Order: sequence, then C-alpha cells, then structure tokens
Amino acid sequence: MNPLENRKVYIKTLGCKVNTFDSRVLENQFRAKGYEIIGSPEHADIQIINSCSVTANAEREARYLLRRFQRENPKSVRVITGCYAQIHSSQLQDLAEVDYVVPNEVKHDLIALLEGKLHNASSAKLPAEVKAVSKNRQSQFKSSVVVFDEAISDQTRAYLKVQDGCDGFCAYCQIPYARGASRSVPPQQVLTEVRRLIQHGVPELVVTGIHVGDYGRDLSQAEDNSPFVELLQSIFAEKGLRQLRISSLEPSEVNEPLLKMLKDHEVQFCDHFHLPLQSGSDRILKLMRRSYTTTQYAETVSMIRSYFPKIHISGDVIVGFPQEGEEEFAQTQDFIQSLHFGSLHVFPYSKRPNTLAEKLPGHMAPEIIKLRVRILRELSTQLYRTYAAQFLDQTLSVLWENQTDTQGRLLGKTKNYLNICAPRNADTQAGSISSVCIRGFVDEKTLLAT
Repeated sequence: MNPLENRKVYIKTLGCKVNTFDSRVLENQFRAKGYEIIGSPEHADIQIINSCSVTANAEREARYLLRRFQRENPKSVRVITGCYAQIHSSQLQDLAEVDYVVPNEVKHDLIALLEGKLHNASSAKLPAEVKAVSKNRQSQFKSSVVVFDEAISDQTRAYLKVQDGCDGFCAYCQIPYARGASRSVPPQQVLTEVRRLIQHGVPELVVTGIHVGDYGRDLSQAEDNSPFVELLQSIFAEKGLRQLRISSLEPSEVNEPLLKMLKDHEVQFCDHFHLPLQSGSDRILKLMRRSYTTTQYAETVSMIRSYFPKIHISGDVIVGFPQEGEEEFAQTQDFIQSLHFGSLHVFPYSKRPNTLAEKLPGHMAPEIIKLRVRILRELSTQLYRTYAAQFLDQTLSVLWENQTDTQGRLLGKTKNYLNICAPRNADTQAGSISSVCIRGFVDEKTLLAT
C-alpha cells in the first residue's frame, strides 16, 4: 500500500493549452495512485504549480502564487513544474516557499520523483539527475518522451496533445529551451485516446501542441510529407466524433492538402484558424526570425478563405519588439486591418534570457509598449464585432459550456469561436450542441441567441 495515498493534491495551471493537457494527465495519474485531487489549495497536502515562462509576467504570477500558497497553507508541500521550472530552476530552488522543482525534461516522472523525495525525507529541491539552470543558460534538451496519458476533465471540450517541443528558435522565444526538441505522440496512441474521449461523451476535441504542424516529422514511420494531415484524417474517420478544432498552426504549415481534407469534413471541423502573425512589418519579421513575409501570410489567409469564406481567422501579435518604430507599428495596424481578422491575441514584448532579441539594440520604453498594446486590443474588439455582426439573424451551431454570465444565462461557443449567451431559462444544458439564431450583442464580446 502506498503510504502517501489519500493525500490531497491541488494543481494550478498557468499558460497554454499544452500545460492544461499536462495538468489533466498529472491529475489522473495522481488519482490512479490513490491521491485525492481537490479544487482549492487551502486544504491540499501537495500544491503543484504547472508554470509558464512565455513572459516575465507569467513567471511573476508563479512566484506570487507560491508565496500565497505558503501563507495560506504553510504545512503543504509546494512543487513547481513547467517551463519556468525548466529555464530558471536555480532561482526557484533558492525560494524559501518552494519545496521541490521539477523541470519539464523530467515532468513525465513527476509523481515518482516526488514520492521518492517524500519517502526519503530529502531536503534536495531538484531531482538528482537534473542540473540547476540559471537565466536559461542551457542547451535544448532532447527527449523522446511526451507527457501523454488520459486527460479527461469536467470541461465540455478536451485538449488532445499530439506534439511537444519546438525547433523554431524565433528571436524572442525561449520555448525551444523550456519544452525541448520537437517530438510527437505516435498516431496509434493518439487514436486510442480519441476513441476513449469519444466514448466518454466529450463533444469537442482540440488538437494541440507547442508546434502542432511539425507533428510526425520525428517519427520513423512518417513516410509521407504530411503526417499531420494523415493524423487528422484518421481522427475524422473515428465514429462518433462530433467536433474537432485545431489550436494553432504556423502560416507556412497551411497548405492545399490540409484545406481540402478539412473541407471534406466541414461538418465536424470547427472553422477557426489561429495563425501567429507577430508583426505586420517585414523588417521586424526578419529580426524576429519568423519563417514568412507579410505577402506570404496574406496569401495563406486568402487560400484559407477560398475554402472557408466566413471562417474566423485570429492571430498573435507581439507589440514593442526591439526596433519597432512608429512606421513598423503603423504597418502592423494597416496589415491587420487589410486581412479582416476576427480577433487578435496581443502580447507586450517581454525580454527573455538567452534569446537573440535580448541582445538586439533598440528596446522600447515600457510606456510605449503599453500604449501600443492598448491600441491593438481596441482594434481587436472592433474586428471581432465586425466579424460577428455578419452572423446576426443567422442560425449557428453552439456548444454550451459549464459557465454562466452574471444573470445566470448559459454561455457557449460556435464552431467559428464566437461567444454566445443563451436566453434566460432556455432549455439548454452544458455539453450539448444546439442550433440557435443570433439576435444581437449582449456586450462587445458576446452575442445573444434565441
């Protein structure tokens, strides 16, 4: 018998959909070993933060939570894993409120490592085989292991991680160091999980990863040039699949074979493409070491709309990258407006250690970055409203969520990722999919259905 069983575990997830998937896996693995997963940190015997490191703010949030958890529950064992634990484990192990640091390179073995530490009453804050890293001064770790297992949650959609790591090395990004080299989950493992999720009744699957379009290129059995297309084709072929969404793709990874295959399955495909843009200036894109020009990006958008004319296209934009002057920022605004995006994810540039951008001259003043972020977020609101307005008085399919608004009305999302609010006392249930007529706006981000 495991002497640690019945201990209560709380896991807090910061950051991306891949971290969300990893946390669900950890929760299910803890349950399988006799631990109880609880929804708040106050009464947990073990508190785990699955951290993010994409910005300095994300790291700051992790430190704040560690301090808060210690203050509210000083007897708990506090563990930090994820990207921050990979790129700056030296800083974390020096914090009094941290008991154990588990970097991404050994996250797949977190429970065994933690149990070993607790059984042996070890004071070590890092696993024995792991070297402390300071300010991301490390090489990219190589691994064939992907954190992958059952990841059921109580949400109406399930994230399906098919890939981890990245070999892109964009100038601003430390994720290739934090997540390691690109590696894929074998297709049969993916399909086994897909079947289980379908049997569990999950209405929507979200295919995700750090660099999803890179899927399969590391697998010896990947004989064709489009292993990602082949994987999606296999998933669509599974009986009972209701909806499939792709989390994000690089512009250069969207091609005719992919779009033709998605068009063949448009009843199940959620017509929303998220294409990272980062800048509308070719000079800045080159400094960022992105793999496309604005012309190539625009051609990709045009190709997508030739198959799906009313598709929701969203993009990431980094504001305030070194040497982004007024001219380059104006080019970005003009380019975004010319593409008629449905929405934007706007991020202020954050200086990341051991990246090329950190060493570039011409870093922006924080107040300039803050102003430009506000401008683009206001533009995103306008773009969303313009895109959504074309669906007024039309009938759309909505997946209802486990969430309500302040008036108790059920919230949901359409296949093209519009936020929908049901009428009060509507005969709808979380997890169900129904066709509704869109009547108007509740607020700048939400539409009302009848």
